[in-house]
Amino acid sequence: MDPYFAPPEGRIFSCFPGAEVRKGQQEMAQLVADAIQEGQARFDAWRNRGAERDARPDAVVQAIEAGTGTGKSLGYLVPALAMGRRPVVVATRTKQLQRQLLEDDLPRARGILGRDVKAVLAKGRANYLCRTAWEELEAHPPAELARTDHALWMALGRWARESATGDREELGAYGEGESELWDRINARAERCTGRQCPRYEDCHLTRLRQEILEADLVVANHALLLADRVLRESAFGQVLPDAPVLILDEAHEVEEQLTESCSEQWSNRAMTLLFKDLADEAGKESDAALLDARLKPWEDAWGALLERVPLESGTYGFEDERVDMGPLADAVAAWVEAGQAVWTEAKRLAARRVDGKAEDMAWRKLAERIGLAFDRMERIFAQPEGWVSTLTREGPRMILFKANPVDVRQFFHQHLRRGFETVILTSATLRDGRGFNGLRLRLGLTEEEGTRSRHVESPFDFERQGLLFIPPGMPARRPGRDAIGDPQWVEASLDAMERLIRASRGRALVLFTSRKMLAAFRPRLESALPEVTFFVQGEGMTRSAMMERFKRTPQAALLGLASFWQGVDLPGDALTLVIVTALPFAPPDDPVLQARVREADAKHQGLGFIGIQVPQMTLKLKQGIGRLIRTRTDRGAVCILDPRLMLPHEDPGGKRYAAQVRAALPPFPLSRDWEEVEGFLRAL
Repeated sequence: MDPYFAPPEGRIFSCFPGAEVRKGQQEMAQLVADAIQEGQARFDAWRNRGAERDARPDAVVQAIEAGTGTGKSLGYLVPALAMGRRPVVVATRTKQLQRQLLEDDLPRARGILGRDVKAVLAKGRANYLCRTAWEELEAHPPAELARTDHALWMALGRWARESATGDREELGAYGEGESELWDRINARAERCTGRQCPRYEDCHLTRLRQEILEADLVVANHALLLADRVLRESAFGQVLPDAPVLILDEAHEVEEQLTESCSEQWSNRAMTLLFKDLADEAGKESDAALLDARLKPWEDAWGALLERVPLESGTYGFEDERVDMGPLADAVAAWVEAGQAVWTEAKRLAARRVDGKAEDMAWRKLAERIGLAFDRMERIFAQPEGWVSTLTREGPRMILFKANPVDVRQFFHQHLRRGFETVILTSATLRDGRGFNGLRLRLGLTEEEGTRSRHVESPFDFERQGLLFIPPGMPARRPGRDAIGDPQWVEASLDAMERLIRASRGRALVLFTSRKMLAAFRPRLESALPEVTFFVQGEGMTRSAMMERFKRTPQAALLGLASFWQGVDLPGDALTLVIVTALPFAPPDDPVLQARVREADAKHQGLGFIGIQVPQMTLKLKQGIGRLIRTRTDRGAVCILDPRLMLPHEDPGGKRYAAQVRAALPPFPLSRDWEEVEGFLRAL
């Protein structure tokens, strides 16, 4: 990779005069190139031997932790594209990084490579308009609309005629959030009839697939990538192409994304959509009343089932004493029995010859969805070994039944390691205090894959640019049932926040570990600091809009929850203080986490905590702290209001695992001196 990255002749320096020398970026690029070359050689040898399916080799897996400021996007884009193994699939977690890749990094990569690169952004099917569904709805407008859908309905007509992509994002604010109207006209797979659709040739998804086939680079998100890998054996599941190279950016999320994508789930939203689609299709039949008479008892049975779900929002394991499993299982059985008549009728209607075709595709798809609903709920309530079944209520309307895999290693092997020639895992946070061992255990990396994993250094001088402050005398936080903290910790934390935010003149990001905690602290902070403008996550403003307002507002502070622990990029003087309210351990009552801890403890007592909970917390803490220093000139302080980050001999509230955690954090100087930290912040 020297022709591209080696100073002073490398093309990056001729294309961008004044570009910084980043040894970590150059090292990363060479690691990516070597892995792709090794993967190609491995598969070429297999093809030369006859390409027998049973002898297919595994992908070369290369994990690279690239510290903040490395320039990792160019560090993987340039070598991946230069090696000529097209297409390259890059999967990220966030839309923000996807936009950065396509709008900022890809033009730079084109300049460095000295040639054009065709790139396509792929999204999940539900993001695109189904022309057939829209034409049917336009011909028979809905008698009523949800209040939130009126503006969308007014915008749809002209947009549907003029859009070249059918991408919902083109609708701007009208295309955001959940929408009953959009659910009726999007290109979701469960009702797609594929090549039998009259609009197949000019379908937005058909055009997207063609663009993807011609692309050098395909950018997607983790959810689409994994859903595509899991569903590609179905008739219409595959969107992404078979590709030699996969780059998983933000790879610290892969275990969670695998858990989500490989789970079995069914929700009241999916059921409501099925009821609606059945009613719409039944309305076209001459004997519609007959089907409606069978549909009503099934809808009633589903309603009775939902009444057995606890009313309080949260996720419940099936062993939870708050879930009355006997009546709930009986309600599921009654729902299945009530749906048999609908299923039988749907299959009868599907078997008819329509317009010379062997079957009615619309009814065939509906019959398949009914069978899928029964199959999913049966698997969830069977509670198979190695899986954890849960039900989740989010407010009055959202209820989700789910079976989650406890161990995702087999899925990483099946869907990722066995699906490509080379897989690059990269993030600013892959190592915990024990190096790559946690990543290896969670994903089932081989000993060789763990050994070849690399950390490339950030170019930042953390010892000069920042300070890590843990207030002296900070009491231990005991969250209790309210998930906030005992009064002594709350008062000490409020005092610390006030002093620090006043010293930094705002320019602060305060990261909370629960919504209840944020709600409890917010009014107290606003009252104590009237000169500060507080922006609060979840109050109607998008994250990007909030970031822009924050940067333009003097003496402002951001109060954020889970999604603000990562992806927030505020370089320069806009942010000089990050306050972490508590070490971000996952909720201990999470049923999936409990199962993973039990499984680890069965191998060695205490392994669940020190081998799973502490490493997961460490990675999230690294993400939160990483919001502070984004460029070589940034300076600021991180304050952690939790004495557990100290060792027992350093603080009465200290913990032995603190050494493991601190070893993984940026090497900021540690201070416990109020005068030092306040003076440091005032000088910025």
